[in-house]
Amino acid sequence: MRSLTTVSELEGAVGKRPPIHHLKSIPDLDEHCVAILAASPFAVVTALTAAGSFVTTAVGGPPGVCAAGGPTRLDLPALAPLDVPDGTPAGIVALVPGYGETLRVNGRLRTGAAPHLEVEEAFLHCAKCVIRSHLWDEPAGPSSGSTGGSTPTDPDVAAFIARSPFVFLGSADAGGGADVSPKGDPAGFIRVLDESTVAIPNRPGNRRTDTFHNLLERPEVGVLAVVPGDDRVLELRGRAHVTDDAAICADMEVAGKSPSAALVVAVDHVDLRTDPALALSQLWDGARHIEPGMLPKGTTVWVDHVKRNDDPGLAAKAARTLMNEKLMEKGIDRDYRTNLY
Repeated sequence: MRSLTTVSELEGAVGKRPPIHHLKSIPDLDEHCVAILAASPFAVVTALTAAGSFVTTAVGGPPGVCAAGGPTRLDLPALAPLDVPDGTPAGIVALVPGYGETLRVNGRLRTGAAPHLEVEEAFLHCAKCVIRSHLWDEPAGPSSGSTGGSTPTDPDVAAFIARSPFVFLGSADAGGGADVSPKGDPAGFIRVLDESTVAIPNRPGNRRTDTFHNLLERPEVGVLAVVPGDDRVLELRGRAHVTDDAAICADMEVAGKSPSAALVVAVDHVDLRTDPALALSQLWDGARHIEPGMLPKGTTVWVDHVKRNDDPGLAAKAARTLMNEKLMEKGIDRDYRTNLY
């Protein structure tokens, strides 16, 4: 199996990052981020341990379970104590039931009596992973399976993987910048290659490819998988690499299209567990889906964030000048309809 180990090899498979790929990121929590957080009852948190691995967990409760404590502070009162150093790199993905986009916030985790994230970056993730996974459609429902298991091929673990349409990937670069990326596809998109290896396809998204670039510098990765309607989560930890192996990618074909690359994880930790965050958040209760118009459209957020970005480059200046919501909405709508796979 070929591993992509250089930026040129990686970009040859998944494409180069657009020159202005980072312009939708801002260094703090603006009014859009605050509104999304106030509506979110569930978030996934990943943090780097002292040993260099990732611990990935969920927090759940009423809307606003993760709340802005200021422009550069994200309070996490529901976060259970984690065995990580104070100030460790960490990332968060917040979900709002019925809302297509997800909010990603990265920074440094402060532990103690009032756990919180010191915000370094915030941006809205596109809705493709939610659309592909049908995350907010009719839930799959509870399973009769148990918790436990120590490898991806253990029966209950393998059954959970086969039912999961959505995962969160935690990674970090060599400088300690952590990130959590949501990935979604039809249930069963995670492939179990053997008793210690799984593969996750790369689909068209926001083209930042943060996880893949991080893995070139630091191979450790954390994975948290969920199944709509199930009160369990599956946490995997290990070391990962990116491949464009033709056989692996062909096996992940959907709608006649194979992914350009896949993330292959050598798993050294498996934890299938009941997570109270899912019950507390009531994430898949259709009655709790956000009403249309209660949150800003993704295009509104992206336009405002691009215009706030202070990158001095000529491409960035041009983007800020030319960017408008009507133009972006037209492009995003077409992208969501025609470029899911």
